[in-house]
Amino acid sequence: MIKDIHKELESEYDRFIEFGGLLDRKMRRYLIQYLQNKFDPNRHLIPELHDKYYNYFRRALDDIFIIDGLQDIVDQNAAIKKRVILDTIYWLKKAYKKIREKHPYEDEEQRLEGWSVTPMHVFLKRWTVLPSYLNGIYRRDELDSNFFKDKFEELIISQDIKEISAEHIKQLNLLFDDILANWDALLYAKVLEYQMNKFSEESEAYIDFITHKVNEYNKLKDIIEPFSSYFGWDMSRKLWKKSSFDVLDKYRSLLEDEDSVRQLADLLGSMREAEIEMEEETFEKTIIKQEWVSDELLKSEIVGVHTSDDLSQMLSAEASLLSMPDTESLFLKKFADKKLMTFKYEDKRLVKSEDHVMEVNQRIKQKEKGPFIVCVDTSESMMGMPEKIAKVMTLGILKMSMNQNRKAFLINFSSGVQTLDLYNIAESIEEIASFLQMSFNGGTNANLALRTAMHQLETKSYEDADILMVSDFIVHKLGDDIQNLIRHNQLNKNTQFHALGIGRQFDKSILNYFDTNWHYVPEEKGIIRALSEGLQDIGNRM
Repeated sequence: MIKDIHKELESEYDRFIEFGGLLDRKMRRYLIQYLQNKFDPNRHLIPELHDKYYNYFRRALDDIFIIDGLQDIVDQNAAIKKRVILDTIYWLKKAYKKIREKHPYEDEEQRLEGWSVTPMHVFLKRWTVLPSYLNGIYRRDELDSNFFKDKFEELIISQDIKEISAEHIKQLNLLFDDILANWDALLYAKVLEYQMNKFSEESEAYIDFITHKVNEYNKLKDIIEPFSSYFGWDMSRKLWKKSSFDVLDKYRSLLEDEDSVRQLADLLGSMREAEIEMEEETFEKTIIKQEWVSDELLKSEIVGVHTSDDLSQMLSAEASLLSMPDTESLFLKKFADKKLMTFKYEDKRLVKSEDHVMEVNQRIKQKEKGPFIVCVDTSESMMGMPEKIAKVMTLGILKMSMNQNRKAFLINFSSGVQTLDLYNIAESIEEIASFLQMSFNGGTNANLALRTAMHQLETKSYEDADILMVSDFIVHKLGDDIQNLIRHNQLNKNTQFHALGIGRQFDKSILNYFDTNWHYVPEEKGIIRALSEGLQDIGNRM
């Protein structure tokens, strides 16, 4: 992909240099080199140029690439780099064409052009008009029309060129060229100032446009980041790498509903913490150890001698000191200092200890678990917290399916159905956004959702799937055909049908058709913990 983008950009650079319609070819080449240096500093050595248009365009490029955050984005994302470069080149051409096409001095330009091609014999007949016209639009300190008028009056003695000497005609030509040159310089300065003011307006508008894009892009990325983090997706390398600014147009509603999406992300974050606790509890293991340790208090075996004041274990040689008055005082001193030679005994006893460790137990799978088909109720009765619980549960099931390499298929239903292959959601933020933007309105048609799910069972990818319905189950009675299809798949395909009821009011008779049922009340305490436990239970059963 990177090579293709580089090749496309090089082709666009060459096209702009050859046919850009901006300044001249040399200046266009320098502008492209200056632009390339923004991404690869010192790639080109660009000389100092004094062309005013070129310098204005160069400063505009500087202003664009100092937009906060833009350089970081283009350095990390080749698709956005390409988009910014192409948009900038297009904007340069468009802005230049716009400022050159029309300005308020066009009438004056036409007059100057007309006077510049006026032959001398015609000029002699209408010359008085020129200083009078210039005197009306320029101050004397800008262009001294009276000076030229006086000089013309001295030299023009007749309207007939034949009656004026050759020397005077020569001086008239010099004066005429001089006044036109002064006029042209003043007019060019006015036109340039007007064009540069308009270009500044165009530049500010384009910078505002890019700034808005950068802010929106970072905002959208920040919104989706918690969901990618929950699944362990690398936003910088995979999920976000190929997404350009064009992605913003698709997900404008996510930005508009930012608070709701962030609440969902917070809920998902809490669930993740609960899942981590569950994992820690699941893999905690206690190891009990037993070992023999020496205990000097137990006396069963003599292992040597040592010094002490224990008279019962005293050696006979020490007792002999008491037999003579001269040595009795020595015995008493050794006893007081605990220096009597005594027998040393030792024995061992059995000691138990416990160690708590975290361990992952691995075993050979007997049979791969099948895929999921998840039917999520998106009717109006699910709006609010039930909606968030339904989305969080579905995202949790998606994460589980990814970790276990299981396919998952989403059917969100109200009065109609929409489907989404969740197995590929990790590769595309488009799929994430589509899921987050699931609408919750309209009535409930569980029959259509279950019919769509069982149609999916007929495909090769999902023939071994189990079905989970997430709903408040405020629905009408299931049709006879749907009841028969459920029984058929339960009996003949061993398909498991599971129900996750959200809320307090639901039709219990419908739940009789499902193999297992879970019931959550969003207002109850510990709902996140309960959801995590239920999610683990769902994973084990499906």
